[in-house]
Amino acid sequence: MTLAALINWLQTAVAKRTLRLPPVMQYCGFPIIWAGDFIFGMLNKIDVSLPSSRSRIDRIIRDAQQQASCNQVPNEQKLAIVTGANSGIGYETAKALGRAGYRTILACRNPQLGAEAIQKLERQTGLLDRFEFKQLDLASFSSIDEFVKDILSRGSSIDILVNNAGVMACPLSKTTENIEMQFGTNHVGHFILTMGLLEQLKKAQDGARILIVSSIASFLQSEIDYTRIEQDARYHHWRNYGISKLANLLFTTALARKLQGSGITVNALHPGTVFTPLHRHVSSSSLGIMAQRVVLDDVFTGALTSIYLALSPEVQGQSGLFYARGVLRDMHPNAMDQEAQDKLWEYTENLIAKRRGKME
Repeated sequence: MTLAALINWLQTAVAKRTLRLPPVMQYCGFPIIWAGDFIFGMLNKIDVSLPSSRSRIDRIIRDAQQQASCNQVPNEQKLAIVTGANSGIGYETAKALGRAGYRTILACRNPQLGAEAIQKLERQTGLLDRFEFKQLDLASFSSIDEFVKDILSRGSSIDILVNNAGVMACPLSKTTENIEMQFGTNHVGHFILTMGLLEQLKKAQDGARILIVSSIASFLQSEIDYTRIEQDARYHHWRNYGISKLANLLFTTALARKLQGSGITVNALHPGTVFTPLHRHVSSSSLGIMAQRVVLDDVFTGALTSIYLALSPEVQGQSGLFYARGVLRDMHPNAMDQEAQDKLWEYTENLIAKRRGKME
């Protein structure tokens, strides 16, 4: 058993027991689960006998390029979209997709950071016509609508959609449509984006792949507590983050079920606990940042699973699954519950409809 598979197994074993406990005990027991990420991060840094994440990414890209010769459409004529791609694992994922031949759109909120990311990618890869920035703010319906409208106007199919962007453990705040920020960005924004692009994804001749970046924080609770989304007084930065990440898993399994036979696969992943700007609300002290550098995964290790699910021929046709550290892991039990999937789907559609009604 590899180190990644061992950590996944241990986390799942603890999580299954934790989820049977009362809600307060679930939260208190979660640090034991998260410790697995820290252990993996440290051991992965010192175990030089293992293939590095960079070399594994290079191999995945080579495999994808070789597989392309058997496809109906060359990779150079395919389109990939990565949200939140100006930094962190989104940036490395976009870079790998571009290197594999895909025309890659970096869908990011900040135009300046997006433009800087494009320049950096072109310098690092030497690919001057492979990457494009397109503004997208997942906390704004109008921004998502404008993005979708632009992509649809191009008329081309979409081959890969990586729902990567997100916020974590932020103070209570709201999206433009007054939805709790973590749920609104991590789940609702990506829901609107994905459903808006669905017909273009269905046009991919070699089958499209949708990736949804979730987290083991989904195991912070046994099911979604909708009152924490709706009631400011019940907001908790970590619990609400976990709710948004569990919503990602429920959306994954529900969408995979609804898209059976369409040629589109949908999978979720936990990237690990990675040293990226996502942790800006966790600790801003010099000591805290130094500690994060020691125990957290680097961006290459964090991006490995996204790149694997986006490009590897090994997962062709697999859908509705959950991966971590480049290997399959058990799905959250609530995400396998069709009634829970349908409840979230209906709740999300009603929430969007209500907010759009207020906008008109």
